[in-house]
Amino acid sequence: MKLTTKQRELFNYALFGVLTTLVNWGVYFALTSLLQPETYPLDSAQRRLILNASQLTAWVLSVIFAFFTNKRYVFKSDAVSTGAWRELLAFSSARVVSYLLFDVLVYNLFVFSLGVGHSITKVLMNVLVVLFNYFASKYLVFRKNSENSDEPPPGSD
Repeated sequence: MKLTTKQRELFNYALFGVLTTLVNWGVYFALTSLLQPETYPLDSAQRRLILNASQLTAWVLSVIFAFFTNKRYVFKSDAVSTGAWRELLAFSSARVVSYLLFDVLVYNLFVFSLGVGHSITKVLMNVLVVLFNYFASKYLVFRKNSENSDEPPPGSD
């Protein structure tokens, strides 16, 4: 069975999305296991600092991984030079919005205001992050047009 371009893109996005999530979770759970936020009172500044620092570190490393895998293997962007920098800026900006909406707002609301466990919250919010990031990457970052490339559009010579 031969996959269409759209099916291949969705498959690759799912595959690299899982790998990006594993990078994120691996870093997050390694840090929280090492720093043990559960040993601090629920409303303590130390607990909040450990959890938010673990969340931010995991996010930064997974965004770097996601950019390169999405650019090369999912959306197959061949933008170089200025176009690649534009993609990186757009990708990072979309991820910052995603981070603020889900990793900060939802995470802090669920963990600190609603008292939901940080591990459960981490897993649940990833569904929202994946959906948001796919549409942002597909329609805002790695668009197939001359805007993301340093090459002139076909037929413009």
